[in-house]
Amino acid sequence: MKPLTLLIKPAAGLCNMDCRYCFYKAASKDRENRVMSAETVDALIQKIKAYQPSALSVLFQGGEPTLAGLDFFRYFIGRVQENLSVPVQYALQTNGLLIDAAYAAFFKTYGFLIGVSLDGDRKTNDRYRRDKNGGGVLPRVLEAVSLLRRYGVAFNILSVVDDENARDLENTWQFFKKQGFEYLQFIPYVDEGGGVSLSEEAYETFLKQSFDLWYADCMHGKYVSVRHIDNYIGILLGRPPENCAMCGVCGSYFVVEANGDLYPCDFYCKEPYRLGSIFDADPFSVGEKQRRFIAASETIHGHCRACEYYALCRGGCRRDRTERDTKNRWCRVYRNFFAYAGERMLRAADLFAGR
Repeated sequence: MKPLTLLIKPAAGLCNMDCRYCFYKAASKDRENRVMSAETVDALIQKIKAYQPSALSVLFQGGEPTLAGLDFFRYFIGRVQENLSVPVQYALQTNGLLIDAAYAAFFKTYGFLIGVSLDGDRKTNDRYRRDKNGGGVLPRVLEAVSLLRRYGVAFNILSVVDDENARDLENTWQFFKKQGFEYLQFIPYVDEGGGVSLSEEAYETFLKQSFDLWYADCMHGKYVSVRHIDNYIGILLGRPPENCAMCGVCGSYFVVEANGDLYPCDFYCKEPYRLGSIFDADPFSVGEKQRRFIAASETIHGHCRACEYYALCRGGCRRDRTERDTKNRWCRVYRNFFAYAGERMLRAADLFAGR
């Protein structure tokens, strides 16, 4: 038996916001976007049961997963409890607009980790993250965070990094500190059109500045968890990265769409990569299509293998490797960043190793 990790899209591509940089709008625009049915939930749970995992991790994502409604999540967890006897961890990524007291109490009861999408203060967040009417959402997101805190729900903040947001980083860092946010995740934007972009120069500046800010606070006893930095420190301490994008190879989870379709990765929810359906006889077995997908991620540029920073970078995420060349698009950025921050990373690793 081995653990099973599922990224489930209970409301498919449905969303109550219109974020300018959303990559999933293009992936889901030609599909029938609807809430996962009870029949599909039942089939999924039965296939998980047949797989007999040693543990189960479920991340609900979208679109906006809370559009499925609280009754959906009550039903899903009820069916899990009726059929599975293994440890289960739940997480949910949300824009926060539908979080109310009932949702917050539910998340607390079942130990959810909630990821809240938020790019920064009003100016930064309003840049790309607006509702369907074009309005800003920051006050509503902060109210959702306040509810999560009131009910004792664990949460982190997820922010997208593009050229403009990278320039706002210091203000964003101070804003997040003022809000008391202790767990942060920054996602580099990959161009999907819409006039949003992330240049090598901006990303390198972001990585260096974010590390400077993190390190200065850390050395003054004000530790803030930043996911990519935590993973680098963990690698230096001999721990495997928990972020699949930093593992150097794909295959760590399945995406389950609302209609039951299976995909190997959230960034590859396209027909050429469809693995099958949870209505298939043995959906979680590794078939030929998934083996090819994993094998493609194992092809690393020779330049990477010889690089002094390969143990930290591992070739990066597959989606950041070009089609004709397996070299990562951020290669120069990462090399410059590791050269800039490497010694301090080692000092930080020594500090954490002694704790």
